[in-house]
Amino acid sequence: MKQYIHETYQFPVLAKLKYLIVGRQVELIVYVENFSKWERALLQYSNEATKFGKYYPLLLGFIKTHVLPRKEKSYGSNVRYYHLFKPCNIKTMSYSISLTVYEDNIFKHLTKTQGISDDAMASDISKYYREQNLRGPEWVSVVSLDKIFIAVVIYGVSSPFWKRYQQISPEIKTLFTAAIERLSKEAVEYSLEHHKIKEGKILFMDFQSNDDTVFVVVVRSIDKWEDLLISS
Repeated sequence: MKQYIHETYQFPVLAKLKYLIVGRQVELIVYVENFSKWERALLQYSNEATKFGKYYPLLLGFIKTHVLPRKEKSYGSNVRYYHLFKPCNIKTMSYSISLTVYEDNIFKHLTKTQGISDDAMASDISKYYREQNLRGPEWVSVVSLDKIFIAVVIYGVSSPFWKRYQQISPEIKTLFTAAIERLSKEAVEYSLEHHKIKEGKILFMDFQSNDDTVFVVVVRSIDKWEDLLISS
């Protein structure tokens, strides 16, 4: 599918697929763009100098238009949510992670032992939301994918009033986004602490107001995540 985009649109190869893991209804992919020496030097002047960051919006559009329909057909399940986080830059590379959430638990046979603890973490997040916000999200999904990643999707965090108000006031939208991300961070960290995942750390978090959905990627250990990044 990547090759299809490259050939059809003569689109540059922005990043390589570093890691792919699935569980229950979630697919997580790690993308990495390694920098050349001149790109490392250029990075100190502008974060947008990296190809991955510059073409991120276009790549996201191509994936939604051309890749996801093909994956839905191959897996026989519709995509409920998709999110590609904006790339992050470090000295030697740029990296990002995508989350694809399908309507059906098409990978459930690969993670049979995780369901109970994942559901308990989702309950923790909902509980924290209700305690702090007097209103819980409509739906929370937590999926432990392997010894490194936990994917969290929180849907339905805005009341009808706040949904409407965000559309007419850019300032309120910015403020509300920051508040929701803060509340989500606290809720996820509360759940990690409750389940004694002491080294757990939120790697990516993004609230998509149009979808009223918060996407979160947690790593169980930052050391394991860094080892994965630098591995050949």
